[in-house]
Formats: sequence, structure tokens, C-alpha cells
Amino acid sequence: MDDLEEMRRSLPPEWKQGVEFDEQTSQVLARTQERMKRVPAEMAQLSVQLAKRGWYVWLDMPFTFLYSLNRAVGQQQFHIVDRAVMGYFKKEGRRIESIILKSFPNRAAILSAAFRAHRKRDFALSVPVFLSQADGICSELLGVGFYSRKKGIPRTASAAARFTEPNLMLSILEPLRVAGALNAFEGERNQHPDVLNRHEVLHGKSVDYATPVNSFRAFSLLAYLGSTLVTAIEYQEFRDEQKESPSSASEPAG
Repeated sequence: MDDLEEMRRSLPPEWKQGVEFDEQTSQVLARTQERMKRVPAEMAQLSVQLAKRGWYVWLDMPFTFLYSLNRAVGQQQFHIVDRAVMGYFKKEGRRIESIILKSFPNRAAILSAAFRAHRKRDFALSVPVFLSQADGICSELLGVGFYSRKKGIPRTASAAARFTEPNLMLSILEPLRVAGALNAFEGERNQHPDVLNRHEVLHGKSVDYATPVNSFRAFSLLAYLGSTLVTAIEYQEFRDEQKESPSSASEPAG
């Protein structure tokens, strides 16, 4: 909206009349702009609430889908949330697999075996591999493990300080700053009694984790770190390069 208004002001006087907004259109655009200002905060809250249920947002999820999840979370209809997110990742699974395998070829052999196990419903194998590889990917990208803490605070919180824009991307990365269900410590398990926990699985304490919903939860974490976080890093690096590079002057045609 700001760019559009700036463009309108820069037009020659004889052109401006054609792009003046009538009162109704101006009101609609103003309401839309105001609504969009609230989106980052709403997405940050939703991302954290989903993480507390063991789910992680993938960057390509449509806003209509996310807002339907937001309503279900607000009404504590977690069975609807679980079913909807499972359905989404089931539909998009192959595409997500190909993106992650392309991004991490050094992990392809392990991840391919885990993806196959997931599709064959061999969840006893897919869940621990997804969880452990997600931790390895996080360490590779941020220099800290996803499940590690310092004075009770996830180490990913300080690592995420490198991300400064845009607001919407920051909101989706909010789960890096708080503890969710998958990375809850043993003493925090009572906060998420019915949700998959990495500590219980990888330390051999859980013997009933091999379910579809748990495999999809672990898959969502892998997608979050192996795709959403990768995109955030690439975008931040691009923005940093833009800030550091002087504006190139246009060269005259030769």
C-alpha cells in the first residue's frame, strides 16, 4: 500500500485522476492494510501454539489453511488440528521430500530410508530418524542443536537473533525461541502429556510412539528445519548482501 501510494504521488498531474481511489475503495484498502499489519503477530502466536502440539509450519502453507488451524486451536479442537495438518503433509509429502533431499544431499541415504519407512507405515523407524536428522540439520544450519538448552532457554533462541526481517518470516521462526512439545525436557512433559517427545523416543523411554500422527509430527519438524529455516537463511543472507553492496550506478549505453 505504501509503495502504491508513493507511485501514485509520483505520477504527472494529468495522470493522477485516473488512479485516484473512490471513498469505498480507499476504505477497503485501508482495512486490508490494517489487517495485514496484524498478520505477523497472529502467525507468531499460531506457530508457537502449533509447536506446543508438536506441529511445525511449512512456508508454503496457504493463509486460508493457517487461519482455519488458528480457529481450531483457539477452540481447543486439537483433533481437528491433528487431522488437518496430517492431511496437508500427506498431500505435500513428496514435494517436501524432494526439496529436503536436494538441500541436504549428504543426508540423502538416511532421509530416503526414513521417508520410505514413513510411506510404508513403519513408524517405529521413521519417527526416531526424522527427530535425529532434524536435530542434525538444525546444528548444521544454526550451529546449535534443536533440543539443546542454556539455562532453560532453547539455544536456537539466541541463534535466531540473526534473523531481522521480514516480519512475517520472523513470526514463522518464533518456535525457535520457545520450547514446544517435541523438545520439552523431562520435567516439562506434564505440559504436553499426549504429544510426542523427542527425549522419550530417542532415550528409549517411549514404546508406544509408532503412530501415524507422531510420524507426521516428526516429519513436520524436519520440513520446518529442512525447508522453512533454509529459506529464511537464504533470504536473510540476500538482504544482508543488499545492505552491504553499494548501489550500482547505471552505465551509459555503449
